[in-house]
Amino acid sequence: MKTTRLLLSLLLLWAVTACRNDTAEPLDDAPKRAFKENNGLVGKWKIVEYLADPGDGSGTYQEVKDDFAHTLEFKENGEFVERKAPGQNSVPLFDAYKVLDDKRIELIPIDKNAPSQIWYYSDLSASKLTLGYGCIEACSGKYVAVD
Repeated sequence: MKTTRLLLSLLLLWAVTACRNDTAEPLDDAPKRAFKENNGLVGKWKIVEYLADPGDGSGTYQEVKDDFAHTLEFKENGEFVERKAPGQNSVPLFDAYKVLDDKRIELIPIDKNAPSQIWYYSDLSASKLTLGYGCIEACSGKYVAVD
């Protein structure tokens, strides 16, 4: 139990430090900020807010600083590309995806011996998307369509 809490705390700490932005506008203005409209999941998405939750469900979305604003691209052929921001130092873990249904996608790891991961999506439109990263505790990001 203590190990699980430690791992979850480290994951939350990584999420909090990996995604901040003092200059992002509220997501309510997403259509004004979106540079492009995507076709369903297919397209390029930039994170603009992340959910910071201490583990008790009281978390709120926080803006993402440009130094930590990564992009995700879901290509039509099933390829997945993650471009890390300068403030992030980890390497991409996934290179492909598969849509499972209207709420879930499976991310397929670069290392074929590693397990795949299920992410959840909601609020999908041509200009915005919310992704849940499959954490035990609440963790998600709000994205806008970009070129």
